[in-house]
Amino acid sequence: MYTKEMEAKVTAAAPLNLEIAKAVGAEIGMSYRSVIAKAKSLGLEYVAKPAPARKEKPETKAEIVAELAGVLELSLEGLEKAPRATLKALRARLA
Repeated sequence: MYTKEMEAKVTAAAPLNLEIAKAVGAEIGMSYRSVIAKAKSLGLEYVAKPAPARKEKPETKAEIVAELAGVLELSLEGLEKAPRATLKALRARLA
């Protein structure tokens, strides 16, 4: 339960971000999640940190083998089971 003094400290710290919410939470004896929730319920701005960028999907071994098969003009059936590093090294050598 938040007292008026606690609400005043949360309001004074606005706009909040994660670091500020953690500091205010430690100061008033509440979790940072509670501070964020209280700030939102009071209509205060909370600036969430941006989501991490998504990594590109690595090319599959099947794609590497298909590329090698096209370059060599051969059927390389079964080569998909080879380690990715080996396939990449082979492709680099043929380039």
